[in-house]
Amino acid sequence: MSSLPLKITGKCVAEDETLFANMDAAIARGYPQVKEAQPIKTGAILLVASAPSVKGQLELIKKMKAQGSPIVAIKGAHDWLIDNGVIPDYALAIDPQEHRIAFYKPQPSVHYMIASQCHPAMFDNLDGYQVTLWHPYVKKGQDRPKNCMLIGGGTTSGLRAISLFYVLGYRQFELFGFDSCNDGELLRVNGEGIKEGDRLIEVKIDQQGETFYCNTAMALQAEHFQTYYDYLPDATFNGHGHGLIQAIIKKREQNMMELGGIIDVKGELNNRTSFIHWGDKNAASWRYRAKIPAGDWASLNDLTADTLIFAKPQANELMDMARAKARGAWVVVDFCDDHFDWLHYQEALRLADAVTCSTAEMAKRIKELGKDATVIADPYEYPEMPPHCNGVNLLWYGHHVNRESLRRILPDIKGYPLRVVSNFDGAIPWSKETMLEEFARADIVVIPATAPYKSANRAIEAIRQGCFVVAEPHPALEGFPIYIGNIKEGIEWTKQQDMTALITKAQKFVMAEFSPQTLIDKWKTATKRPTTLDAEVRNGTDG
Repeated sequence: MSSLPLKITGKCVAEDETLFANMDAAIARGYPQVKEAQPIKTGAILLVASAPSVKGQLELIKKMKAQGSPIVAIKGAHDWLIDNGVIPDYALAIDPQEHRIAFYKPQPSVHYMIASQCHPAMFDNLDGYQVTLWHPYVKKGQDRPKNCMLIGGGTTSGLRAISLFYVLGYRQFELFGFDSCNDGELLRVNGEGIKEGDRLIEVKIDQQGETFYCNTAMALQAEHFQTYYDYLPDATFNGHGHGLIQAIIKKREQNMMELGGIIDVKGELNNRTSFIHWGDKNAASWRYRAKIPAGDWASLNDLTADTLIFAKPQANELMDMARAKARGAWVVVDFCDDHFDWLHYQEALRLADAVTCSTAEMAKRIKELGKDATVIADPYEYPEMPPHCNGVNLLWYGHHVNRESLRRILPDIKGYPLRVVSNFDGAIPWSKETMLEEFARADIVVIPATAPYKSANRAIEAIRQGCFVVAEPHPALEGFPIYIGNIKEGIEWTKQQDMTALITKAQKFVMAEFSPQTLIDKWKTATKRPTTLDAEVRNGTDG
């Protein structure tokens, strides 16, 4: 079961070079092109797609057309509307496949807005009719076609229709047939159903709300639709019929009304700080990014506090952030994973008044997205134990997402005694008590390289427990007095060293850099709400 926002990846059905070849061929036909944004228009425009609920909206579509609102038919909705006595003003298509001609009953009065990436068969079918080209944004750094305006947006024809007609001046979008979900076995109003092999996803707007069933393309459309509220802030959307996107629109309207009410009744500040985290002691991020940093100066999960620190943000916490900001709270968002392809990570970053993260590499990633982040490392949680490296008993531990890094080095450490603690089948199940036992048994903890943004917490805890660490190079381990290099060579190197002295040195380093109190002081500074005096200092009026 998924709750929006979703993380879904999509890919065009044609290679980039095919799309660009189609564009060149379309331009060569001499059609007029969308080259610049048009002045803002008053009044609504109807975007009509072909999801099942549009069938029940036919009379309303006719009524709004009679009142002067133009209609855009999206792909298959074109023929359906004509069959039902409605001639659209525009029709739009973007699919590049040869078989997706879409318009089998072209009309002289319809203005066909066709993406230049469409297959030549599309244009052959529309020969002699009113056609205007528009050029879709395909990839980062795109410079083809030359000197042309590019229309960006989501992955579907419906979403690009919003983008295109926004550029053409429209701001009020009446959405029909934008269900973005199935109706039983039906996917389209023309009777088209679920395709063989389609994987259905269960999606909810709220944890306790209605369940919608979507294939991956429709779920991705629903995810991307939400970004239009940010990219097109002066646009309004009305969803007609019943479906996932209509539910999103309704929920966002309810949220805005609620937030408006909160803004109207702001209370006095209470000077409390609270870390907000969904997990418990079994989640490393709960311990390292909430429980330990909270110490005795901040609480956990008190949404009424003035300063809220959302650690490892979740999709269902976005509204909590919005409510907090509406009542005047200071919202800090802490990122310890690079999941910025998830929509809710992007939204959390946008909402944040201040940002923290666990590593310098993560801060670089956040900087690419337009915000500065304060780096606060993970603290240690285990007690310090005497050094005890008297052999080559190896230990690898970590989450299953890092399992591939272990697999990669297994051939190199074959023959050495190795124990593995993790949450995948065949490993020793993790618990704090188990880790104390395994650290005591081990001489060396091996840490093969993982994603660059990851923190050094595994090395820190191993050192605290008296083990020596042999690791591959990793940004978070720079400066650590451990062996960094080839894992097997490092294991052999330890046989010739004074290991007690080396581990003692490493423990002093960890104590100085990663003690809870040292890092709590950084949390206090990083999450402090700016005052009027702070602003004056930054602007040069004082100091």
